[in-house]
Amino acid sequence: MAKNRNRGGLTDMLELKNVTISHNGQTLMSGLSLVAAKGEVTAICGPSGCGKTTLLRTIMGFHTADKGYISIEGELVTPLSAPSFRQMMAYVPQDLSFPVETVAELVELPFTLKANQSRPFSRNKAMELWNALGLDHQLYDKPISEISGGERQRIMIANLGLMEKSIIVVDEPTSALDPDSAARVALFLRQIARNGAAVIVVTHDPNFTADKVISVV
Repeated sequence: MAKNRNRGGLTDMLELKNVTISHNGQTLMSGLSLVAAKGEVTAICGPSGCGKTTLLRTIMGFHTADKGYISIEGELVTPLSAPSFRQMMAYVPQDLSFPVETVAELVELPFTLKANQSRPFSRNKAMELWNALGLDHQLYDKPISEISGGERQRIMIANLGLMEKSIIVVDEPTSALDPDSAARVALFLRQIARNGAAVIVVTHDPNFTADKVISVV
């Protein structure tokens, strides 16, 4: 059984130890070990198609590792424990297609889920977070069809600041962004980490700034 550790004031939140992951009979990664701590951003970098998204699904318990283990706060992630651990997580996927028609519905969607119903939605707080990400407040009242992919990406990332989860998992958060917006997102995620979360980011952006970078191939 893994044990929760404190390293220089940072508490280990999530650990992968000698993890091997395959999909459709193909080994995507083998012997991967990493530790993600509260207070820091861990970036998992690698080329497209190397299995980074499958790795995130494994961390969240939707996919099972072939070898090794994953633990959260010292407790193993298993098919039985994964649903409980997911209550501690917020996830922004790369594919941001959701069954909504307006930006307001997109912003408020996470708070309709059972896992987040104890956290009342605040539009005022959301707008404060939008400021940090350079989002125009007028976007809130627009149809989804009238906003760009980069705006949609930043809107979903802003929601992470509202949900106050212990583990933040984000897949390719800067893929649709210009350099200035990408820098804002990296700084925003770093601030969420400084507020006490363990932030895990999958990216193929070599310029993404993080406290720790894990390369996979």
